Amino acid sequence: MELTIIWRFLVRVWTSLSAFLFRKARKGIKHVSTALSAEEVQISEQAAFLCQKYIEARFTRSELCFFNPKSRKNERLDSSATCSEDVIKTLCEVGTLLENSYPKLYINVLEQLNFRINLGILVCHMFNRVSENIIASGINWGRIVAVYAFAGALAYDFTQAGDTRFIRNVSGWMGRFCARRLSPWIRQNGGWEGLVSHFKEEERSVMNSFSKWLKRNQPRLKQKPGE
Repeated sequence: MELTIIWRFLVRVWTSLSAFLFRKARKGIKHVSTALSAEEVQISEQAAFLCQKYIEARFTRSELCFFNPKSRKNERLDSSATCSEDVIKTLCEVGTLLENSYPKLYINVLEQLNFRINLGILVCHMFNRVSENIIASGINWGRIVAVYAFAGALAYDFTQAGDTRFIRNVSGWMGRFCARRLSPWIRQNGGWEGLVSHFKEEERSVMNSFSKWLKRNQPRLKQKPGE
């Protein structure tokens, strides 16, 4: 009985601490922004917006509906924090392709990470640790999409487990992670529109290579004698 009381007390303490830290963390991008240009701050805010869109798309693909349209009527997004439909579409399409190509990586991520304690500060730390590992060998558009795929899988797993507390927090973590680690690189590579340009170029390159391969290897009909 005493252990139960102590455990409940500790849970309340940790919950209060997590809520306090989250209130401070919401201003995280602004605190980091002292070392960022105005464009990089905007890129970080857009990163959070894109994460929310990616999670929504992930839930829609899995027929898991959580976002309540009524609860979002009062949400007002600064137009500078949004991105074009092309960017959203490209991110979601490439992320879906990545998830389908490596399904074992993006299913049951909490189980794979052996993560059992759903305390906000620990989940945030886990998100940052895994994201750092994804870009450890260097930053490129493919790895940035992989971070989003992980964020979507994380939000999905928590929701499947009946815990919806962290869904919107994940977007904030993404924004702060971008401010801390990705924004300068993204700015140098054309901003978020650079994501669209990169994968369009990749698609053209693949199609050109395939076309050349077909020309080199197309079957030739043997002519019948006398033709």
